[in-house]
Amino acid sequence: MKAAHYSTLLVMFSPMCMRFLPRFAILFLVVSSCSVLSPGEAAGQEKFSRVSKLTDDTDRNTTTAGNIALTVTNFGTIGTRNAYWPNQPSCEYPRGSRIEHMYQGGLWVGALSRNSGQIHVSTGSSDRISTNTGKGMEFVSLPGSSIVQRSTLSESQYFDPGAVSHQDFLAEYNDLVLRDSTAPDQTVPLGLRVHQESYAWNFPFADFFVILNYTVYNAGRDTLDSLYVGLWTNNVVRNTNNVRPGTPGYFSHGGNGYSDSLRMGYTFDYDGIPTPPAADSYVGVKLLGALPFPNGIDSLADLHTKTMYNAWVFNSASGDLDYYSPQDDAENILGSRSRFDRLASSLPQPKIDFLRTQPLNLTTLLSTGPFPALKPGDSVTVVLGVICAKKSGTLPARLDTRDQRKTLIASAGLCQQAYDGEDVNGNNRLDPGEDLNGNLTLDHYRLPQPPRPPKVRVEVENQDVAVYWDRSSSELSLDPVSRKYDFEGYRIYRSSAGADVTDPANLLLNLELAGEFDRADDNIGYNTGFSRILLDRPKTFAGDSVQYWYRFPPNGVQVPHLNGWQYVYGVSAFDQGDSASGIAPLESKTVIARVVPGTPPNDGSKKVGVYPNPYYANAVWDAPGERTRKIYFTNLPRHCEVRIYTLAGDIVAQFSHDAATYNGSDIEWFRRFGGTDATVQFAGGEHAWDLITRYDQAIATGLYLFSVKDSDTGSIQTGKFLVIK
Repeated sequence: MKAAHYSTLLVMFSPMCMRFLPRFAILFLVVSSCSVLSPGEAAGQEKFSRVSKLTDDTDRNTTTAGNIALTVTNFGTIGTRNAYWPNQPSCEYPRGSRIEHMYQGGLWVGALSRNSGQIHVSTGSSDRISTNTGKGMEFVSLPGSSIVQRSTLSESQYFDPGAVSHQDFLAEYNDLVLRDSTAPDQTVPLGLRVHQESYAWNFPFADFFVILNYTVYNAGRDTLDSLYVGLWTNNVVRNTNNVRPGTPGYFSHGGNGYSDSLRMGYTFDYDGIPTPPAADSYVGVKLLGALPFPNGIDSLADLHTKTMYNAWVFNSASGDLDYYSPQDDAENILGSRSRFDRLASSLPQPKIDFLRTQPLNLTTLLSTGPFPALKPGDSVTVVLGVICAKKSGTLPARLDTRDQRKTLIASAGLCQQAYDGEDVNGNNRLDPGEDLNGNLTLDHYRLPQPPRPPKVRVEVENQDVAVYWDRSSSELSLDPVSRKYDFEGYRIYRSSAGADVTDPANLLLNLELAGEFDRADDNIGYNTGFSRILLDRPKTFAGDSVQYWYRFPPNGVQVPHLNGWQYVYGVSAFDQGDSASGIAPLESKTVIARVVPGTPPNDGSKKVGVYPNPYYANAVWDAPGERTRKIYFTNLPRHCEVRIYTLAGDIVAQFSHDAATYNGSDIEWFRRFGGTDATVQFAGGEHAWDLITRYDQAIATGLYLFSVKDSDTGSIQTGKFLVIK
């Protein structure tokens, strides 16, 4: 019977590596009209209709609103399998650091089909994905669909009054299309349609988690009993600046733990091998809630009793049976537990405790259920959070103490609060006093609102940087809960010269407070007022309609800057908080600018030069390795051609310079330390060179000549510099 129904389906898979390449777009082409049996069709149920055109599977949508860069898809997975590294993150935190936290994750749904009496599990991804069959990838996007983006930010091009967060991604997919007609355990869909939403915020108190909201519909004709929903993840925490994804040892050094009270599994870099130090962060997957609750409970307080945690060695069937990778939906092959068994019951506690003590290549599954019988047309919603946090203290990474986890624990609590919204007592009901907005609906995801961030412009000059911002964006922000204009002040942050090289992963998290200015007419803060940074009249710039009223450094204050060094500036706004409700002042997103002070474009009146000259290898701004060095050509014309020669006249390297567009991206130093959070801004008259020849070789010690031809005037300047290694 199966062969008759499957013979008309042609499934095409692009080649992919068992362990490293992504789940590329899989195209489903129906050659002729056909249909798929649901689990209940053996008992005479009506057939599902078949997909009849190509589907649009999308894996290029990555959260950018907060500090986690998590790729979400519309075929049941999260993460990219590191396929697009380093250009697109899988689960990166902090955003721009290249510290990855997840290889891939996927939705799992398992249930018993009432009429057929058979158990099946549909999986978005797993550790047993086949290069030939795509086993483990059983969800596909709906015909012609793609991910929809929306935002609560009024200035966003994706603004939508119905949005939940600063960056929502909405997706639809199902398990109705068969991926492989030769594997019996993969050819029976449960008959599911999934509506997936993800939420991300840019608030500093909420930018370290992404919430995943899965609503699973029974799109078939058979009632589904014993329904469980889970998220499978292959969490791999690695600083990819040190350990490139896929290199030997990349996957085998994770420590894993589980907190029953938090309903959260977590992973950390155990030892950093083969290139220590270990990445100093955690990734957690936390069950936030469900609607309805699983059978037998009626509140979030009891949800931990219906939360299951499992872990097993990636694609392995050797060693301890408890850590065998499940091979079948319901049968216990080789004595190992099936996929459904994993969804329905936890790993024994001693086996969970062991995972914190050894570096392993594990995959994990966090699940909940069973839910009430899911009749055709009914749905169940399960919400999870992906949470990242830095480790606390200086103890060795492998110890995983509670003190090391304190930031993760606090972050998990804030993620839970974000989900709870108006549901203060966590019972999935609107009780008296909980309807804050008066719409007679229990609303989740109601976060307090800081002011909008200001509009910022930075001007880079010779040994100087000036930061300007507007006043209306933040000062006219209305808090949606209190309905008050509660703006209080501004904070300006700055990095120290060289901090980008000494601690690049934490640079944006550790910016130093350079100035704070707040209203002088209340008893909040320092009451400094704004007179020192307020301009007499708004400053405007050509091609920019914004009126900038504030400037930092303050009038008459000189802040020294070193040419050629990268600085990061940030500006944020904060509100008054609410002392009556115990809410501290809330701070907006910090608007970031990366700048490199230097000389302005040369009009021909100044001599072109090079610094440092002589250049000594391993200068203070260099990183280890030949490709993370740099010297600067200074006083360059606005448009010019630069050539470097040996004393014999052979061309070593050449490049073009355009003051309006140059951002350092042509060399590895700025690709590594410039970050992906913002474009690096230069003064216009300088260009960095990495001392790599046009033949991709590092130059040797010696004296070199250069010429600079002004592309606008044709004039040529020459000079020389010395390299000592």
